[in-house]
Amino acid sequence: MSRTDLFAKYTQMYAKAQAKEIVPDGTFVRQLIDLPRRNLDVGIFFKAKRTSRVVQMYLGNPIPSEVASEDGFLETEDSTYFSRSILSKFKSIDFLRVVISAGEVLVKKEERVEFLKTSQRIIDVILRKARNILHMEELEPFRFDTRVRTLYEFLNDELKMDEVSVQAASIPFNVAGPMYILLSDGSMIVVGDEPMVPQAEFYLVGGIGYRFDKTEGAISEERLFRSTADLTPYGIDEAYIDGMIQRVTEDFQNRLHSLIFTDVWKKGKCSPIGVNFDGNLLVKTEASSDIWTGVFEVYVKSPKT
Repeated sequence: MSRTDLFAKYTQMYAKAQAKEIVPDGTFVRQLIDLPRRNLDVGIFFKAKRTSRVVQMYLGNPIPSEVASEDGFLETEDSTYFSRSILSKFKSIDFLRVVISAGEVLVKKEERVEFLKTSQRIIDVILRKARNILHMEELEPFRFDTRVRTLYEFLNDELKMDEVSVQAASIPFNVAGPMYILLSDGSMIVVGDEPMVPQAEFYLVGGIGYRFDKTEGAISEERLFRSTADLTPYGIDEAYIDGMIQRVTEDFQNRLHSLIFTDVWKKGKCSPIGVNFDGNLLVKTEASSDIWTGVFEVYVKSPKT
């Protein structure tokens, strides 16, 4: 398919230019994007009774997992925290806990008071959203932990690979260096040691067309189309967009193409539909794309959040 044909095929994406993608998805976690957090770091920790693993969904920066082991006003050498359990020993859930970080150690009394006030407002909003779900007698929206696996868990536990095969299969992921991969069944694979997933709003800014040549490999057409929406109120200008897209196109085959079309997906039940880099760049595969030709939609997070 020529560049002209690709452009004609995907011009309808302009209509999506102002649409927002909120990742991760889910009845409960989607509602947390509007927390009145005032740039504080917020981590929501999910743990089921049947497992020892704890999954964190966070806004801002991740919270150290050891801080989430207890409730109350907590301090470390790096920051002041407020921790509160929303659910505890409830049916299949061991705990659902919210931890808020001030980002620094608060020494002055007035700073601590203001931090606790803001933390309480955040907790109140989360409690209200949680009650709405419980009122519906639906527990599954709280089971975010069942949707997140580390790459090692995916390769070793789900695909039953031995250690040597795991090392070999991890190569494309280690080279590309994504934060997480979205799969077609709604689950996520985190490329890291801990199951932590950032949440944010993403805006469509354009698309990258590509084709695959057996001799040359994956060939990036670079930026195939551009969003016509004015995203400058969100801090997203042309320079920011071009910088984000360049991160993918300057090493397109190793950074993205080989990751999406690696053979490891043939062994599992689901296929990748999106890749997140560094929490602020989301690249999604257009549904009709395949290894030979297609388009990757590019979404970016506002630098203001």
